[in-house]
Amino acid sequence: MEYYADNLKNGKDLKKMNVYLPYGYDASDKSKKYNVLYLMHGGGENENLIFGGPGQNKEMKKIIDNMIANGDIEPLIVVTPTFYGGKDDTALFHEELIKNVVPLVETTYNTYAKSASLEDLKASREHRAFGGFSMGSVTTWYTFIHCLDYFKYYMPLSGDCWILGEKAGSEKATLTAEYLAKVAKDSGYTPQDYYLFCATGSLDIAYPNLKPQIDAMKELKDTFIYSSDTKKGNFYFIVSDGGTHAWNWVNQYIYDILPDLFK
Repeated sequence: MEYYADNLKNGKDLKKMNVYLPYGYDASDKSKKYNVLYLMHGGGENENLIFGGPGQNKEMKKIIDNMIANGDIEPLIVVTPTFYGGKDDTALFHEELIKNVVPLVETTYNTYAKSASLEDLKASREHRAFGGFSMGSVTTWYTFIHCLDYFKYYMPLSGDCWILGEKAGSEKATLTAEYLAKVAKDSGYTPQDYYLFCATGSLDIAYPNLKPQIDAMKELKDTFIYSSDTKKGNFYFIVSDGGTHAWNWVNQYIYDILPDLFK
């Protein structure tokens, strides 16, 4: 899909994103509605990285195809936008996400959003997830901070929260955790109204930044309920033994997390 996004020079940039539609998707069947996962690439990558560009068929597509075919997950729509272009900043992408990306996708395809109005996007938040790898994970934390009204599920993979500066997840772990908890509390949502599925590898360059932040969040038990039981908790952390900062590991995290989204 293509759209125009505001840039920082009072102009607009033409941007692209890819949309995965599940097998059997029928545009004319308005009675069948789909949950949507927005999935963001890492630094130096682009919107074609996750599913490939035209004519390509990368691992993630095959993984999701097979998970749906096996009944591991319900059929869903997956969108791969990019933070490059537009305002060109992970910290500002949420503006474009709500103004351009979500309205375009969810009025074009059969989703739970009745219209592109903010009201209707809020009403359908439990059918929407945002996740990303590395810089996409940084973007995911910003999305949690700014878009709790529009997304119920978050999947930050191998990247800490930079709201208090780069590497704040390790250097200002407690302050970062408290900031995130305040956002959640001030939003008026209960812990059952938002879910954080975090992951990284033990040998990932992001591990030393993300682990202290996660540990600090675990202490704030009234906001982030850490549990292996998805019926009790709202906050999870996968650490893959030997996992590095690479997509073959990220594909595994997404495979592990997908069955628990939209539950």
